[in-house]
Amino acid sequence: MQRTGCKVLGPAGEAHKIPSIDTPLSGGDTFELGATTVEVIDVGGHTLGHIAYYMPDSGIAFVGDSLFALGCGRLFEGTPAQAWDSLRRLAALPAETTIYCAHEYTEANLRFALTVEPNNPALQARAVHIGELRAQLQPTVPTTMAVELETNPFLRPASPMLREHLGIPAAESDLDVFTILRRMKDDA
Repeated sequence: MQRTGCKVLGPAGEAHKIPSIDTPLSGGDTFELGATTVEVIDVGGHTLGHIAYYMPDSGIAFVGDSLFALGCGRLFEGTPAQAWDSLRRLAALPAETTIYCAHEYTEANLRFALTVEPNNPALQARAVHIGELRAQLQPTVPTTMAVELETNPFLRPASPMLREHLGIPAAESDLDVFTILRRMKDDA
């Protein structure tokens, strides 16, 4: 900052932890990055002030630790309800949205996903594709929202296959199922 005079944009809810933020941002805010409009999405749950950046004209979202390929971030500060609401906001993005997450945890997330929804044909096909990519030392990120909606258990708590495999009754809410999944992943 001292050398370049750059401005630091960051989550308003984390400003107490990141004192260099010049422009605090919250869900619903927008800003311009060159000629690109960036929409800020509240994705609290991993941390209370977590935000994502969505560029609708480019069809790209930078989601930090809120959503991963086949997973989602641990809840360090937030509640399951906050994290589930955040994932629902991300899931509402257009299916063709390219998702850039903060870490390459796909193989570990895949192992977990296969334990909770082993009969999902899209997940089985994705497992083969991920194996091929990793065998060639290729990344599995970015992903797309369409692929995540078909295969990421944290976006699929309503899945009859997942619920049946885990013995979760249809009467349980999606939030309850998400909470169970997050607890299982934490304990895995």
